[in-house]
Amino acid sequence: MNLLSIRKPSFMLIASLLLILAFSTISIVSYYVANYSLNQHIRTNTLPLTSDNIYSEIQRDLLQPILVSSLMANDTFVHDWVVRGEQNPAPMSRYLTSIQERYDTVTAFFVSDLSKNYYHSSGVIKQVSADDSRDDWYFNVREISGEFEINLDIDTVDATTTTLFVNHKVFDQNDNLLGVIGVGLASQTIMELVETYQARYGRHVYFIDRLGKVVLQGSRFNGADDIRKVAGLSELATQVLTSPGGSYQYTSDGQDFQIKTRFVPELNWYLIVEHTEQTEDEVVTALWVSLSVSLIVTVIVLLLVHYTLGGYQRRLELMANTDLLTGTMSRHALETSFSQILSFARRQQHPVSTVLVDVDHFKSVNDKYGHLAGDRVLTQIANILSDSLRSSDSICRWGGDEFLIVLPDCDLAAAHALAEKMRQLIEESLQVIDSQTLGITASFGVAQYNGQESASNLFSRTDQALYRAKSLQRNKVVLTEGDSVSVGVTQE
Repeated sequence: MNLLSIRKPSFMLIASLLLILAFSTISIVSYYVANYSLNQHIRTNTLPLTSDNIYSEIQRDLLQPILVSSLMANDTFVHDWVVRGEQNPAPMSRYLTSIQERYDTVTAFFVSDLSKNYYHSSGVIKQVSADDSRDDWYFNVREISGEFEINLDIDTVDATTTTLFVNHKVFDQNDNLLGVIGVGLASQTIMELVETYQARYGRHVYFIDRLGKVVLQGSRFNGADDIRKVAGLSELATQVLTSPGGSYQYTSDGQDFQIKTRFVPELNWYLIVEHTEQTEDEVVTALWVSLSVSLIVTVIVLLLVHYTLGGYQRRLELMANTDLLTGTMSRHALETSFSQILSFARRQQHPVSTVLVDVDHFKSVNDKYGHLAGDRVLTQIANILSDSLRSSDSICRWGGDEFLIVLPDCDLAAAHALAEKMRQLIEESLQVIDSQTLGITASFGVAQYNGQESASNLFSRTDQALYRAKSLQRNKVVLTEGDSVSVGVTQE
C-alpha cells in the first residue's frame, strides 16, 4: 500500500470533521444570534407595542360602559324622577331594563342618595347602609374627587357573580348629589377580552391592583396571586407599583421573563403584559434546516473530494509506479516489491532469477535518428520483453536504455533460455523501424538469487553479467553463478 492510500482516509476524516465543525459552528452561532436578536426585538419593540395596543383596546372596550354611565348620569329623566320624590319605582326599573338591553350590560342600577334605595331592572333590591360592608362601595364613591370610578365587586343581585361596575355620580343643577348610577360588566366578559388579547398577541396578560395582588387574569395564567410572591419579580414589585409604567426583566425558576407594565387609571389597576423568553419555532426550524443543508453540502463535498482525490491518486500511482514511455514498472515500484519477492523465495526455498537488458549502441541511435526514434526503439523493446513474460514476472525500466526483469520461481537455466529467446526476438524484429534500417540488438546479464544475499548484491551480480556481455561485443546473454561467469551462446 503506497503513502497516498494510507493518507487518503486520514485526509477524508480531517476534511469531514472540519466541514462538520465549520457548518455546525456557523449554524449554532446563527441560531443564538437570531434567538438573541428576536428576544431583543421583542423586548425593545414588540412587547412595548403590544402593551400599548392592549392598553388602547382596554380603553376602547371600557369606553362604552363609561360613556353609557355618563349619559345615564346626565339623563333628564333620572333627574326629574328623583326630584319628584321617587314616587313610583316602575319607571326607573323600565329605564334600567332598557339600558341593560340596549347596551348589552350584565346589570344597570341607580342608588338614591336621598332614600338610599338600590334600584335595579327588577325593582328595588335594598337600601344601602353604612353599616353593611357590602355597601362600602357606595359610600366610597361619594367621597371620590372624580365623577366616576370603576371597581370589581360582588354583584348585589347575584352573589355568585363578580362584576366590573362603572359607578357614576348624579348631580342636580345645583351640584347636589342625587345618587350613583351606572352599569356592570360581568368579569367573565373582561376575562374573555383578556383571552382575546393573549390569543391575538401571544403574550400573557393580567391585571394587578395597587398592592400588587392579581385581580384579573386569563385562563392560562398559572402564576402567584401576588407579584411579591414571584421569585425574581418580588424584588421589582416596589418599582412596578410606584411607576406609571415601565419595562422589566427577571428570572424565575431558571426561566427568563420580560414584562411591560402600564397603569390604567380608569381601573386603578396595572396592566401587565408578560413575555417568556424562549426559542421561537421559526428559529428552531431554521436551525434544523441549516444543519440539514450543512450535512447535505458536507456529504456532497466529501463525495466530490473522494472522487477527485481518487482520480488524482490513480494518476499519481500510475506516474509513481509506471514508466510513462514504455508502460513498464518504474524502478521505485520494482524496488518496493522486490524485497517481498526475495523474502518469500527465502522462506519457501524457491529460485528467483534476475535479467538486466541493455540496448546496444542506443546513444548512436539517438544521435543519428533523433530522440523520437530512440523512444520508438525503447517502446518496441519493452513490448517484446513484456510479451515474453509470465503474469507473475516483473519488468521495469531500470535506467535510460536498461530494463530489469525479475523472474520468481525460475532458476538460472530457465532464465537463460528466456533471455536468449528475447534477444533473438529483438534482433529479428527491430532490424527496420519506420522504414529505417537500424539493426537494433540488446545485451543480457542473468543471475540467480542464492537464498541469502541482499537485493543490492543480486543486482550487482546481474549488472556484472551484463557488463561482461557488453564487453564481449554485445548482443549476447551472459550468466553468472556465484563468482564464476560463463558466456551464453550467441546467434548471429
